[in-house]
Amino acid sequence: MSDYDIDDDALEEARRELNGQSQSGPRAFIYACKLSEIPANGSRGKVIVCEHDEIAIFLIQGKVHAISNMCPHENSPVLASGFVDKAALIVTCPLHGWAFEIQTGRMIGGGGCVETYEVKIVDDEVWVEEPEKKLGFGI
Repeated sequence: MSDYDIDDDALEEARRELNGQSQSGPRAFIYACKLSEIPANGSRGKVIVCEHDEIAIFLIQGKVHAISNMCPHENSPVLASGFVDKAALIVTCPLHGWAFEIQTGRMIGGGGCVETYEVKIVDDEVWVEEPEKKLGFGI
């Protein structure tokens, strides 16, 4: 028996939050653009800016995807301009060749990833899951 009680539910919620899977509260969505503003052929993305985050929105095979526009290699905001493999749903950074799965954000051939965002389409409007506020040191 321990000297203190462990709240298993709170511990599990903390683990999910650390892994980007927090279930607490409804997700907030922000207006991104009109569906017609996204390049229709999927070869490029549309960039939107939300506070300090840039999001790349792609329209591929009739489905809209949203990922961070920031390639983690040197924090370059270029993924919307990267090479898109439409069949594999992979975008490659045009600067240094780092490649990411558009649906999951997972880096191909590496352990990193970029953020992905849920998307909702309402009529001709694209709404994107609001990026979580990041803790920083005066940034």
